[in-house]
Amino acid sequence: MKNLLIVFSVFLSSIVFAQKEKPNIVFIYADDLGWSDLGCYGNTYHESPALDAFAKQGIRYTNAYAPAPVCSPARAGVFSGMYPAKLGITDWMPGHWRPYEKKLAVINRTQYLPLEIETFGEALRDAGYTTGYYGKWHLGDDQEHFVDKQGFDQVVMYQGGGRHYQLSDKFYPKQEIDDEVYLTDALTQYSCDFLERNKDEQFLLVISHFAVHIPLQAPDSIVKHFEEKPKTEEVNNPLYGGMIKSLDSNIKVVLDKLDELGLSDNTFVVFYSDNGGLHQPYDLKYLQYCGNMPVTSNAPLRGEKGNLFEGGVRVPMIARWPGKIPQNIVSDAPVNGIDLFPTFLELAGVDQGKRPLDGLSLVETFKGENTFVTRALYWHYPVFHHGDPTSSMRQGDYKLIKNYVTEEVELYNLTEDLGETVNLSSKESKQTKKMLKSLDHHLKKMKADLPTDNPNFNPEKREEWGVHPDKHGKKANK
Repeated sequence: MKNLLIVFSVFLSSIVFAQKEKPNIVFIYADDLGWSDLGCYGNTYHESPALDAFAKQGIRYTNAYAPAPVCSPARAGVFSGMYPAKLGITDWMPGHWRPYEKKLAVINRTQYLPLEIETFGEALRDAGYTTGYYGKWHLGDDQEHFVDKQGFDQVVMYQGGGRHYQLSDKFYPKQEIDDEVYLTDALTQYSCDFLERNKDEQFLLVISHFAVHIPLQAPDSIVKHFEEKPKTEEVNNPLYGGMIKSLDSNIKVVLDKLDELGLSDNTFVVFYSDNGGLHQPYDLKYLQYCGNMPVTSNAPLRGEKGNLFEGGVRVPMIARWPGKIPQNIVSDAPVNGIDLFPTFLELAGVDQGKRPLDGLSLVETFKGENTFVTRALYWHYPVFHHGDPTSSMRQGDYKLIKNYVTEEVELYNLTEDLGETVNLSSKESKQTKKMLKSLDHHLKKMKADLPTDNPNFNPEKREEWGVHPDKHGKKANK
């Protein structure tokens, strides 16, 4: 009997220990923040002291990628753990449209994330986590598909874009808020209130900022500071610098709140951006919302938000978990936003089971070792934006891009040519054919929708932008 009691006591202790080992999870999601925008990634004009310090407390990924080069498909991939092509969501909602181009761009199968797609919010809520979501969603504009229907119980959702002030009509559920309150500050306050309310619970908190998306707006005092400081980068936009500084300061507020509540040691915090940085709008009439100058440079990367060059999909990612992730780790493992779902499952002690996830848990990268050295990553962006409809893949040193309009295939060695300047597709034809076969196989496996010939093709009008077929339709409510 005594031996049975001892065994039971040890068993019970192991259960309690396991429960304590499961961390709280805080996911801080930036909008349009480029790979080169933070100090810890080399920027000398922008100021990000909190995130720079945060990087030294944990792991900073140098080969982190977004699932897509624009918000909606990237977010669909992150929250579902699946490639956007599998979901049939490959453009922002509702999308861009060129009615006279040679090819017709692919239209999203749904202008929302279908409710039957499980999110990591639902998975962790079912595992006993209290779930909160504050900020941008952009995966459904009708209330039936808002974030509170996707596994998040405590919610203040920012609806739509257009401004970072005068927010009283921008929140769901409606919030009483002064016109002078800055959106980034408001989301931080809501998030800190969530932490205070749930400090004794196990929680998942998503803080989904609209910063640093255009229109560029920031508190005047911060903008003035950047107007007056020396210009050290290729692009030095004071408004954008002000937004990054404000975002960084607000992240410090959240981290300080975790410290104040004694939660930091048992909280996994990850910071990430939804896609690459915007250099300038696809239609220059929108430059007025950027201070009438370019927004940022992704140099040394080529490209920007809205295409599949590195500048469009490579993003900052930083994570901290005191005592579990060593300090000041820099990882060159190729990782993707679709990896967050399986990572959160492993941290929460939830078996992946038969979930159709495409991502991999990042836990094995936490020591800094690149265990993903042979991993292949894929992208499918079959629409016109900052370039033609394309698909791409990366494996090891090599990156391949397939253009559906010109039918050109590009191959780059990213180790030797990070800026994607030398097309090796002819010189290294064997590697090109191998990767093209892999990409085509992946797209078939995902049942990806492809651009089709346009019967209304007009060479003289091909670059004109038109109204998207779903812009005023009912597809979003089906």
